[in-house]
Amino acid sequence: MVALKDGVSAPAERTIPTRSLSLLPVLKEAGPVVVLVGLFFVVNDIGSWLTAQYWGDEAWVALSTRLPLADLPVTTSSSPLGWSLLLRLVPDIDYLRIVPLGFQLLTVVTAYLLGRLLVSERGHGVLVGTVTAAAVLLVPVQQTRHDLKQYTADAAVAVTLLALACWTERSWSRGRLAVTVAAVAVGMLLSHTTAIVAPCVFGGLLLAPVVRRQWARAVEAATAGLVAGVAVAAVYLGVSASGNNDAMVDYWTAYFPAPTELPGHLAARIGALLPLLGVPGWILAVLLLVGVSTLARRGRPGTAVAVLLLPVAVSALGIARIYPLLDSRTSHFLLVVTILLAGVGAAGLADLVALAARARALRPLAVATVTCAILIGGYAVANHRWYRFDGHEPGVWRSHMAMTGIGTATRHVAAHAGPHDIVVVSATAWFGFTLYSEQDPLTLVAPVPGTVGWTVAMPTRPDVIVPCLTCRDMQSIRNALDGILARAAAGPADTRVYLIRSYTHPNEPQWREALRAYRVTQVTDGPEPVLLISST
Repeated sequence: MVALKDGVSAPAERTIPTRSLSLLPVLKEAGPVVVLVGLFFVVNDIGSWLTAQYWGDEAWVALSTRLPLADLPVTTSSSPLGWSLLLRLVPDIDYLRIVPLGFQLLTVVTAYLLGRLLVSERGHGVLVGTVTAAAVLLVPVQQTRHDLKQYTADAAVAVTLLALACWTERSWSRGRLAVTVAAVAVGMLLSHTTAIVAPCVFGGLLLAPVVRRQWARAVEAATAGLVAGVAVAAVYLGVSASGNNDAMVDYWTAYFPAPTELPGHLAARIGALLPLLGVPGWILAVLLLVGVSTLARRGRPGTAVAVLLLPVAVSALGIARIYPLLDSRTSHFLLVVTILLAGVGAAGLADLVALAARARALRPLAVATVTCAILIGGYAVANHRWYRFDGHEPGVWRSHMAMTGIGTATRHVAAHAGPHDIVVVSATAWFGFTLYSEQDPLTLVAPVPGTVGWTVAMPTRPDVIVPCLTCRDMQSIRNALDGILARAAAGPADTRVYLIRSYTHPNEPQWREALRAYRVTQVTDGPEPVLLISST
């Protein structure tokens, strides 16, 4: 009771304790993600990738966004339907690479979440997440995959599904399984390799409880896996399968080994891909073993089984001639998962060092942090020439994007060609030429032979000729050019013949040899210059 001034007593007010709202826990969790996002823009030369011209495979993907939405089921071709739809959301056709770059950034963030989910204690979990994400951020192969194709989405979906597996194992529930199933359905629209990763993920989530005789969980995992399988089959049969053709199979035939050829193929391809992972083979092998062990030791055996099933699955699909085995583009998701697991292994090694240091009364987290900093710092220094890669780093890598200039060539001809001039475009430069001929209407032509399965016509441009759609040798190219030059000679005296071709195609030596028979004048600079040709 409290006495008032007039002597009358009154009840004392109850003091209700208030809980102060602190942003510190949120900042501790979000801070590393913000730093990783910032480092992404430091490591990658975003400006160069966004402004570089599109090369052959990219050009048809970009061109598909110029065609009506009703043509999308055809023009999406070998690209996932969802990927093609996302590209159409970018307002400027010159900046479409923001989509693959966005998925590459998403892969880094999701890798952090996967590592963070391995440890409940915040400080240690942040360390594991940061190391795992840093490995994915710094791996050299990420610098080669800014193509306008779904390869970075393949990696993002794969890492996301593995992170969801970790999340589900951390606190098992039907709701979390349902989220994983939903992610598979969405992933199939963005990445064909979801059909490879999803069975491995649900296989791991099923096998782990079976081994532990957790039958209720096994039934739930099997049920979720079946539902996910139905989603995969529905998207594949309804959309993705339409992009398959014999030309595509023939194109990838070197990556379809026979069973007896598998050991040699694996040895050759792994040797070729190791530089893109930026770590010696024996060190990588150790990190992968420790990574699998760390997943299992941290209570994520299903995720560990999933990553072990992946190489088995891709090898089987390669032998079955269904999916190319260990090409740097189509297996980008597998390379990223490999370095992700190596990052988990690096964190696992740091744990072992910290455990040994505990006996010397040293702080385990501090020792683990220093160990991780040494490992990741050494990795970054060893691969420093890859970072801020602009497409052409002597002695490191030369990207197709550093060797293309079809846009410059097309715009030059549009600005300088006369009313009687003839523009000759090689078949491999056709998609790029039509893409950058922005004022000319296009019509879809499908189906056509080839890996893409469609092409376009320019009905208002009779001056444009695409010879040699099936030329395979020097003489056939010369025969086509002779006919074009004869047509020019029969026209007005001021008729000129321009030539635009792709210099990155395997038939470039045949073109170069064929042109020796003519008078050739280079009229623009750059990697794919415009030529004027005439009879000698």
